[in-house]
Amino acid sequence: MFRKTLIGHVIKGAKTLRKGKMRPAAPEIKIRDEHTVSRKDIDSDALKVLYRLSRHGYIAYLVGGGVRDLLLGRRPKDFDVSTDAHPRAIKKLFRNCFLIGRRFRLAHIRFGQKVIETSTFRAEPVPMDPGEDLYEDRNNTFGTPDQDAHRRDFTVNGLFYDIKTFHVIDFVGGLADLDARRIRSIGDPRIRFREDPVRMLRAVRFASRLDFTIEKGTYAAIRELHSEIRKAAPPRMLEDIGKLFGFGASEAAFRLLLKTGMFADMFPELVELMDDKRNDVEEMWACLAALDKRLKKEVDGPLAIKLVMLLYAPFQWVQAKRRAVGRPVDQTEIAESLIGPLAVRFNVPKRVVHDVVHMLMCQHRLDEPRRRFSKRRFVMQPSFAGAFLAYQMASECGMIKSPQIDFWLERCQENEISPPKSLEGLVPSAARAPRGRVKGRSQGHPRRRSRGGRGRRGRRTPNAEAPKHD
Repeated sequence: MFRKTLIGHVIKGAKTLRKGKMRPAAPEIKIRDEHTVSRKDIDSDALKVLYRLSRHGYIAYLVGGGVRDLLLGRRPKDFDVSTDAHPRAIKKLFRNCFLIGRRFRLAHIRFGQKVIETSTFRAEPVPMDPGEDLYEDRNNTFGTPDQDAHRRDFTVNGLFYDIKTFHVIDFVGGLADLDARRIRSIGDPRIRFREDPVRMLRAVRFASRLDFTIEKGTYAAIRELHSEIRKAAPPRMLEDIGKLFGFGASEAAFRLLLKTGMFADMFPELVELMDDKRNDVEEMWACLAALDKRLKKEVDGPLAIKLVMLLYAPFQWVQAKRRAVGRPVDQTEIAESLIGPLAVRFNVPKRVVHDVVHMLMCQHRLDEPRRRFSKRRFVMQPSFAGAFLAYQMASECGMIKSPQIDFWLERCQENEISPPKSLEGLVPSAARAPRGRVKGRSQGHPRRRSRGGRGRRGRRTPNAEAPKHD
């Protein structure tokens, strides 16, 4: 059944070509001796998926960022597979396969905690009137490898590796852009960014992470359509914001966001503080640079500590401004005023918000340990580890004039607590629940289920009379 459907799409594509609506693509092919992709660098479970699909007569390609990173000599974070097999056919081949998605089914093939995402080739979206709202794209139909390549976001992500012939196949000019270290949109960038505004964030992320430049036409489209980013779904925005911090490239990424205009659309409150001449904007970049030094040595860290380093300098600016005019400084209120708008705009989980607020609140205690408070209880708080790491990074970039790091290391030693040494070792906010109540609902503990019966006042004692019934 699927073969008939796929043949139908190929015939439809051929008719479209005869009408002149779609440019035929002559792929550039690099044979095994002409590229650096090796099977020994590909994840063993991804190879299992590729080989099994190929043995059963299906086309099986390694696609996307995995091929790009292998050609650049980098270790890919994920390995994605594309095939002409229908999702249900994939599920029949793999017992550990789970189908997800509504508009277009994706196969998630699980190997323990690892997931190899396997998709069926999709058709290229039909060109639409540039004046229409293209954000909702409903053209999710099966297609050919050529169409699937043209549907992707950037040319460097449109490369395929054929497990059967060991060839690298390029339908979109990605090899040339990879050699030129350039991020270029596939198709008209103005249409592609209006179809999915998150692609603009991805362009910034790839350019900063790979140290590439953004192609002239693509960059001009981002500058023109940067306000479209407000239409993106908050969960996707939050996910991509977290990825901007990855691989030690957050400073370059957020500088490029500011340059393209998207930073003002995403963080207008921070831009207002940055425009104040009394605030040194370089302090914020220095905090992100200190975070980058840590992330280059480690795999990753929780989202809360990343947001803390983004807000660290603005947090200090607001305090300094209030002290200058004689207003009381409430660290809790200031921290909530900074993370609150972001939480609403991007649907930041409450536990992440809780962690950010507590880490920022702890900074004045870390900086002024001579105040009267229980040092033992303070170092045993769940938020101390993240707060202390943020304090160390702020000290490294010069934000703290007289750091008290040795003092707190001694307190940890006295209380037999291992001081935090890496972001990777922090306990994620989802793994522990903060105590307290927010808006009348318990965050830290699940509500106890009622077992029925009487309350304490109505409880019968052994000597009490049994109730009489009429």
